Amino acid sequence: MRVKEPSKVLSEKAKRNKRPTIPHDEDSSDDIAGFTCQHVSHAVSVNHVKKAIAENLWSVCSECLKERRFHDEQPVLSSEIWLCLKCGFQGCGKNSESQHSLKHFKSWRTELHCIIISLSSWIIWCYECDEKLSTHCHKKVLAQIVDFLQKHVSKTQTSKLSNC
Repeated sequence: MRVKEPSKVLSEKAKRNKRPTIPHDEDSSDDIAGFTCQHVSHAVSVNHVKKAIAENLWSVCSECLKERRFHDEQPVLSSEIWLCLKCGFQGCGKNSESQHSLKHFKSWRTELHCIIISLSSWIIWCYECDEKLSTHCHKKVLAQIVDFLQKHVSKTQTSKLSNC
């Protein structure tokens, strides 16, 4: 029986096990500088967001509603609502007087609630990184949640039109 040299055995195994390399897309990062948010895997929960969307008013700051802020007998509603991608909390943005979205992020909890999405512009933001994110990086989870939210908006608008 003939025994192969160990170096040849290893090189043959390496040839058999070597997978083809997949070139990275230039768009695989969140911005041109190559920024990749490390919080997405811990701060996004599609299931929690879906549940919260089903149970709450759409595109309304829940804290402003609780505070019962009114002007001329109408509730004061912020035009800039941000949705927490961890729990589905909807809060008014930095440009509002109350900044409930920022307060939600800053309130202490064991899990990260740092990634939010604007319900008007679909911009995704990470408070921890203080950076805008794109769906190019972490394509699956961010793209999935944006797709779900956009479909929800179109369903909501369609049902409002059919009720008129």
